[in-house]
Amino acid sequence: MKPADSVTLVPYLHGKLAFAQHVRDLCLKTKFDCIAVDLPCCLQEHLFDAVHDLPHISAVVAFDNRDPAYYAPADPCDASIEAIRQSRQNHVPCFCIGSPVLYGPRTVPPTPDEFAMGELGFEAYASMCLRVIEAAPAPWKSGDPDLDGLLTQHHELCAQFTAHRLLGLAPEYKNILGLVHFGIFARTVFHFGRERTCNLSFDKPPAYNITREFVNPDHLYFALGELPFITGKFERERYDPFSPRIDVVETVKDLFTETRDEYAGGQSNAVPLSPARIQRALTFLRNLTVADARFVPALVDIVAAAKGVGGNSYALQILGNAKYYPYLPFERGGPLLSVGIDKIQLSGEAPVRRAVNLFRDAALVWRTLSIKPDPSKLAKRKYRFAWDPAGACSHVPEDGRIERFNAHLREKALKILSEDRAQSEKFTVSVKDGIDIRETMRNWFTHDIYVKEVPPSRGKVDTVVIIFDGDHDGKYPHCATWYAEHGEESTLTFYATDPHADLIGPGIARSYYGGLSLLFPPRIVPDVFSLSNLPDLRTLAERLVYGALLFSQETAVPFVSAKRPGVRLAALGRTFKKRLIWVPLSTFSMETIRRLRRFHVLNGKVVRSWAARFIGE
Repeated sequence: MKPADSVTLVPYLHGKLAFAQHVRDLCLKTKFDCIAVDLPCCLQEHLFDAVHDLPHISAVVAFDNRDPAYYAPADPCDASIEAIRQSRQNHVPCFCIGSPVLYGPRTVPPTPDEFAMGELGFEAYASMCLRVIEAAPAPWKSGDPDLDGLLTQHHELCAQFTAHRLLGLAPEYKNILGLVHFGIFARTVFHFGRERTCNLSFDKPPAYNITREFVNPDHLYFALGELPFITGKFERERYDPFSPRIDVVETVKDLFTETRDEYAGGQSNAVPLSPARIQRALTFLRNLTVADARFVPALVDIVAAAKGVGGNSYALQILGNAKYYPYLPFERGGPLLSVGIDKIQLSGEAPVRRAVNLFRDAALVWRTLSIKPDPSKLAKRKYRFAWDPAGACSHVPEDGRIERFNAHLREKALKILSEDRAQSEKFTVSVKDGIDIRETMRNWFTHDIYVKEVPPSRGKVDTVVIIFDGDHDGKYPHCATWYAEHGEESTLTFYATDPHADLIGPGIARSYYGGLSLLFPPRIVPDVFSLSNLPDLRTLAERLVYGALLFSQETAVPFVSAKRPGVRLAALGRTFKKRLIWVPLSTFSMETIRRLRRFHVLNGKVVRSWAARFIGE
């Protein structure tokens, strides 16, 4: 907007990346000889120093003997800070033209999501925001007539002071870029066009104690408008001329993928997160965001979506990365400012001050999200010392899951046996069990149609072998046989990781199968890993298959593995006059395999009453 030939006014909101990018684009397209921002003029010199120290983020704090204190962080994603940076880069003068009387916060009613700026353009979006702000009641209305009147008066004085300073700069410069906050934009334009604004006089402002300190990196989330992760990406973009333009939504996607890579590489028991799982998390996040009438997600929704697909550990990793800012001020050796919601603590001060963030347009509120962090090393040590070696049992939901998979594999094996005995013949009067497409295409030149006949399956399947990992026996020291608690469970023989190495709760140990065999209906059989008269078997997988072939009463034994049974396993099958039916492990999804491999050992049946509180899905 141009209220005068030499003045271009741009409305903005604090802490929004889209406005900072718009200011930078304006300065790249148009040559301004002066930049004015409606920040308090009493903070001008300290704010310029704070901008000079970027990308290390500091805050200017102003206080007196009364509460509250006021602080303005040098937020790289804030349009006013970007304007000051542009003035320094382009070597043009910059002025803070806001009222020197600190009062606030200068909150605004909820405005349209800034994501719409990319679709509508800045002019249309700003027009919508102005309509919303003008139509809504003043956000500071508290119901107290005296307080509301004082705030309204201060709001009007801020607009008058800003317009007065703009009018004072207009004769001196030919092309001025003025940034005025949405909260006072309409009133500033109104006063700018009035003749008496030039002749206004203002009372002497109060004297503030003003200091500048670097913000504690752990508290940047409370000081910045965007997530520290997004702010860090924006800062890196400045130093790479070939970097693509930062988009908030796309950067949130980068948060998920980059955290997935770090998470998978840094933890041995990390949940494998495929691109499909990440996409489901992003879809869930989109639904949560749209349900709140927004397009740009909030941190609590990001963490909730991460927990839904990756569990508590992945959600905690997402939370830590979202709040991480890569440019740390520790090498400067200066004091650090502690920041919270409406509170700050200056370095060297014991009391916590009530404070107002001058760059905060909407109030921050605490939100509750249930996340169970992994226990500390000290807690795991306590769990280990309290473990009773005489008690061990399984987790009931996991028993049901493995039994359902066992039933599915037995049915699949019988179907494979029937298809192996299928016969093809030329079509005469009946299609029998269907047209054999493969045989028909093979004999296409004869113009004959072939049909197949699948005989009914014979026999049963009572033993199933599943090999998740047959090449790393050193990772699986825990070998055991668990007997069924009732007639609907199988006799389970397995080799797995050491459960005592991963205690996640009182009496709860987590382990991962390397391989297992299930015998149903259940019978009492000896533990094959403890037998001393076994033949020369090299691996745990061979010992497991040997026991399955030895104790199975049926001819067919389903064998689920990533690779076909080798020569040694095939020879074992011929020794027992039994057949291993190979079912490729790749026919099942990674999610199914992950859920099957993980199991928990409970230190007695009494632990089942609280196990679900520590065991996530």
